[in-house]
Amino acid sequence: MTLKELETVAGEHTTRSASDVESQWRSIVEEANEFGAVIVTHDNCPEVVVVSIDQYASLKAQAKANDPMTRLRAEWDRKLAVFREPGAGELLRKIFASTPEEIADAANAAESRKK
Repeated sequence: MTLKELETVAGEHTTRSASDVESQWRSIVEEANEFGAVIVTHDNCPEVVVVSIDQYASLKAQAKANDPMTRLRAEWDRKLAVFREPGAGELLRKIFASTPEEIADAANAAESRKK
């Protein structure tokens, strides 16, 4: 990612060179707290972003809230809930013991019920 691309994503921030990190760490932390983020560069190329603890917590909360896996897990949990119902184990054993003809007959019957 280029510095220009990162600056577009970062929003309000400051930029400091890597050589500033060791000698001016305290002021970098203050800038991160004030602006939310400090982009640290080396030879004008972005290397890391120092963010305030508030910004970090906000980013983590947003990531968790927008996690596509959360919706997917909930959807699968709903679909798989049928396997927790009484008699589900016996029904599965019956299905797996069925002949291809019995499976075809059951599928055709289910399709007929939809109409």
